[in-house]
Amino acid sequence: MTKLDRFFMNTAKEAAILSNCVSYKVGAVIVKDGRIISTGYNGTPSGFYKNCNEIFKNYDKTTQREEHHDFSLTYEIHAEMNAILFAARNGISIENTIMYVTVKPCAQCIKNIVQSGVRKVIYLNEYDKEEVKDNKITGYGLLQIEKYTETI
Repeated sequence: MTKLDRFFMNTAKEAAILSNCVSYKVGAVIVKDGRIISTGYNGTPSGFYKNCNEIFKNYDKTTQREEHHDFSLTYEIHAEMNAILFAARNGISIENTIMYVTVKPCAQCIKNIVQSGVRKVIYLNEYDKEEVKDNKITGYGLLQIEKYTETI
């Protein structure tokens, strides 16, 4: 990885800090021609009545993991999608871009990332809830997914 890769991943980590999720704080950065064009972090839609941290004030991962997961599937927008949607809402093309994300995208995000025009994803951490290792989308070469490794 290069100095720029490190900068973009560090920026994704900073975006993740803004998340109100009690389970995973995830950040994403979309880069085109060596420049950041969009960022996102996971959370409920703007103006939604409550954030994850307000619903699960005393979150216990061992007893509330499935309840939180159901809430997340219904009400939260993943960091990758927030970055894509910000770009779309503001008329920013993300064709042939690279996305840096702090957690490996789920299957739902992968198909949306491909459809949006992003061609490569560099991720920092594995997602322990879902494994996306035999995804035909990535197998057909529609999206390159690479684990971030610090080599500088």
